[in-house]
Amino acid sequence: MTTRTRSSEGCWTCRLRRKKCDETRPVCEGCSTLGIDCLYSEEKPQWMDGGDWQKARGEWVKQEIKRVAAQRREKRYMKDLEAGVGGIGLDMGRVEVGVITTGTLQVLSGVSVGGGDGGHTVGGVTILPDGEKGSGMGVETDNIPTGATSTDTTAIATPCSSSSPSPSNIPSRHQKTDSADPDGEDHTGIPASERDAHRTMFYLDYVFPFLFPFYRPTLLDFGRGWLLVLLQRNQALFHVAQTMAGYFYGIILSSEDNKDDVPELCKSHNFDAIQREQELGLQWLRRAIQGVVDKGVDGHLKEASEVVACIVQLLTSEVAVGNGWNWRVHLDAAAQLWGEVWRFHGMGRVGVGGEEGEREVVCFMMLLLQLGTNPKSFTPMGQPWGTGQATLRFFSAQLLFLDVVGSTALGEGPRLQRWHGHLLDTIGREELERIVGVKVKEKEMDLPHLKLVEFIGLENWVVVAIGQVAALDGYKKERKRMGALSVTELVERARVIQRRIRDGLAGLGEPEVKHACPSGGPVPKDHPLLHFTAQGMISPQSMHSTAVHTRIWAQATLTYLQVVISGWQPASQEIHHSVTETLNLMLYCVPAPACLRVLVWPFTVTGCLAAPEQEQIFRDMVAAMGCLRNFGTIKEGLAIIEHVWANRAQIEQNADQWDIAACLSCLGQPSLLI
Repeated sequence: MTTRTRSSEGCWTCRLRRKKCDETRPVCEGCSTLGIDCLYSEEKPQWMDGGDWQKARGEWVKQEIKRVAAQRREKRYMKDLEAGVGGIGLDMGRVEVGVITTGTLQVLSGVSVGGGDGGHTVGGVTILPDGEKGSGMGVETDNIPTGATSTDTTAIATPCSSSSPSPSNIPSRHQKTDSADPDGEDHTGIPASERDAHRTMFYLDYVFPFLFPFYRPTLLDFGRGWLLVLLQRNQALFHVAQTMAGYFYGIILSSEDNKDDVPELCKSHNFDAIQREQELGLQWLRRAIQGVVDKGVDGHLKEASEVVACIVQLLTSEVAVGNGWNWRVHLDAAAQLWGEVWRFHGMGRVGVGGEEGEREVVCFMMLLLQLGTNPKSFTPMGQPWGTGQATLRFFSAQLLFLDVVGSTALGEGPRLQRWHGHLLDTIGREELERIVGVKVKEKEMDLPHLKLVEFIGLENWVVVAIGQVAALDGYKKERKRMGALSVTELVERARVIQRRIRDGLAGLGEPEVKHACPSGGPVPKDHPLLHFTAQGMISPQSMHSTAVHTRIWAQATLTYLQVVISGWQPASQEIHHSVTETLNLMLYCVPAPACLRVLVWPFTVTGCLAAPEQEQIFRDMVAAMGCLRNFGTIKEGLAIIEHVWANRAQIEQNADQWDIAACLSCLGQPSLLI
């Protein structure tokens, strides 16, 4: 038996890892494949001391390998996402739809609830029981999938192409992988099924309320029960939730109060679990997207709407942990797929009388009826939304909000603005009943269809106004490029938006002052767990009111609008007054510094235009957040503000080329400040 002496010419990284090195220079194949630093040198590195430094360096290399592997997985997913959703091949820009106005609303609202097998009639669109077909105009009822609300707890069962992971090659959540523990147990001996249950409840109890503090479903809607059902039956969303639960739990394990008490083995296993869940989540999402591409959206409403939910949840989660650099790809994919859902399942033709005959309209009710617990049946006001309905409502609200905020950074109108008039119409229930002439008891007919204040704490009118200002900004830029900008027309369009915002502010009443001094409440303690509990400073019980939340966003929107009208003039009286108003609201009407986490966009817009003597106030507000400033985009917002302040002189020289969109893109790419 011959022995082979290990080469002493290999790179120091391979020697540290006790791996054979192929000695390729300047980077060996092993280090190149893993994407880690490769070091060749005549002298031994200082950290190669055979002691604590070498051990620490070894642990760092292990973590770096895992981090780079995670990045590779995400890049592969992003590539598949761009190719996959684009493969649907339908251009929503070519679809002409009629948004329901008061006139056509009367037609659509003529609800006749028949008994027995008579079905329901909505403005000529007849919803018949299974097995029957309508004879008049409207939606073909046999195209409505009867299985749209299946309670199947398995993942989306779809045929997959060779480029998409199949069920056989996606490991289950309990299956042993390279980083998993044998027998589905971790080092504590807890079975995998129990560990999944613990993380799921951690997500529901702490993480989800932290991400969406204004979402407080009523007892009549069974709270967040729909989310638990969705996590149980949708593998992609389940693993995204598990990843977020592990991430937030890891923050707690690494906090100052715990770092000496928690074994390194526990932290290491938690990190491994996060990596594993992230990979599984991306694999299942790629499979779900491919399934929708293969089968199409028509006839598969539930699957398509759940894919939209997964993409939106992934986007929200990544932004929350400061990894939102891919937000445009996520948002474009979700918006395109959401538009296709509308095209195939939420549009129909109704008779409007007169010479017009029929008109094509969009109707959210059509979608909700198909996703109900009993498909094609109305949901009485006293009964909860079904899981499919609640999923579509929640993630549609989130998608509309993300789209509007993202449009301000892109300097163009929201991609989904065409749907605002229908979904976010401010017509009230009393007005609806006056038009219809009867009491409306069906939940699907409640208007506006989406009340964003229930989901994101903002009244519909302010979200619509932000989108209109972004669209006006895009219109101004386009007309300037064409050399055809009319200042008079620009001001007139702006005046209409401004009047709506001021009317909305007047309807909110006077803001309630919470503090007599600009301290913003007590500085939070270092322990992050405080901020996830029911008594925590970011809990729904301690958040500012939706009226204050709406007022702050609306006042910042007025500032944004003024910049579109008059250009970059921070010293102008109108802008300075609006900036001061918004700043005072954040200082005196918000109960705790932690609440700033949901005010990043107005905080950043206001800060970019703040006077030099106001600068320190913004820095102090972020510092007062304590450890919570590490969550979300508040640090990114402050970095944007600091960049603008540091370049005041240069910006003033090029004021005609500077605006809010330029501010929100000054860090190298557009920022989604949610």
